[in-house]
Amino acid sequence: MQAIAFNEVGDPAKVLTCTDVTAPEGANDSLLVKVAARPIHPADLAFIRGQYRVRPSLPQIAGLEGAGIVVDSAPGSPFSVGQRVAFRCPGTWADIVSVPLARLIPVPPDLPNTVACQISLNPVTAFGLLDEAALQQGDWLLLTAATSTVSNLVAAIARARSIHVIGLVRGSAAEGKTRSCADHVLSTQDPELIGRIAKLTGGSGVGALLDSVGGPIVAKLFTTLAAGRRIVAYGVQDSEPAAITNAMLIYSNLTWKGFGIDHWLSQKTAEMKAHMIDQLWSMIRNKALELPIAATFPLAKFRDALAVDAQPGRTGKVLLVS
Repeated sequence: MQAIAFNEVGDPAKVLTCTDVTAPEGANDSLLVKVAARPIHPADLAFIRGQYRVRPSLPQIAGLEGAGIVVDSAPGSPFSVGQRVAFRCPGTWADIVSVPLARLIPVPPDLPNTVACQISLNPVTAFGLLDEAALQQGDWLLLTAATSTVSNLVAAIARARSIHVIGLVRGSAAEGKTRSCADHVLSTQDPELIGRIAKLTGGSGVGALLDSVGGPIVAKLFTTLAAGRRIVAYGVQDSEPAAITNAMLIYSNLTWKGFGIDHWLSQKTAEMKAHMIDQLWSMIRNKALELPIAATFPLAKFRDALAVDAQPGRTGKVLLVS
C-alpha cells in the first residue's frame, strides 16, 4: 500500500517520502480502516520533527488523524465492515491504518469524510479545554493565539454556552479580528492591554486563561484573572520562561495547570466521551462549529499540500484525500 513515511525526524519537506509499505494486519483490540481523508495539523509537523508529545517509532508513517471505512472487523466488535469512522492515532498518512477500538468514532451518514477527519483532535481539544476552564454562563474567557484553529473552536463552543471571549494576537488587533471568532480581539503589543481587559470585564476579572503560547506575556496576563480562577497551558509557541512567583498564585488562589488531550480523555467515562462527540456533531451539523477546508490533495501530492499548509494567513485545513 502507499504511505507517506520518514526514517529520521526533521523538516517534513526533507524527510518525508511517498513509498510502498506492507499493509497492517488486524488485531483483537484494533480494526483496519481504509483512510479517506486526513488533515494536516501543526501536531503532525511537530510529530515528524520529533517535537510532539507522541514520539515516532522509526521508520514511521506520518499523520495523526483521519476518517475512513472499516475494512476488517471481528466478532463482537461494535463496528462493522463498511462503516465510516473517524479516529486519531499515528500513521494515518497511508492507504490503510490499524486503529485501536477505543480510538474509533462512528461518523453520522450526513457528514462528509472531509469534515469527519477533523473531529478527533481540534474539536475534542477545544471541548476539553473549556471543561478544564470550569466557566459559567456570563463568565469571561481569555485566549492567546486567538486566530488558531483550536482558539476559534473554543470561542465557538463558548459562544454557544453564553461565555464571553477575549482573544489575544501578537500582531495587529484589526487584522486579528478578521481571522478570530472571539467576541473581542486585542493585541499583546498594546501598552494598554491590561486596562482594556479590565474595562471589558467590568473590573470583575477573567474567569480563565487558555494559553497556547507561554513566555513572558503569561505573567502579565495573570493579573487579569479573578481570584480563585485558573490558567490552562496547552501549547509552547514561545520557549522563553514565564516569570511567575508563588505570590502570584497564592494571593489570588489561582490554579495553573497543563493540558494534554490523551490525559484528559483518560479521566472521562465512555458515556461522557460519547455525549461530547454527540454535542460536537450537532454543533457541526448546525454550523455553530465550522471546520473550513483550505485545499485538498491526493496522498501522493503531499509536498504540494505541505506548501499550501505553510502559507501565512491560510484559513481552513489542508487535507490529504484518497
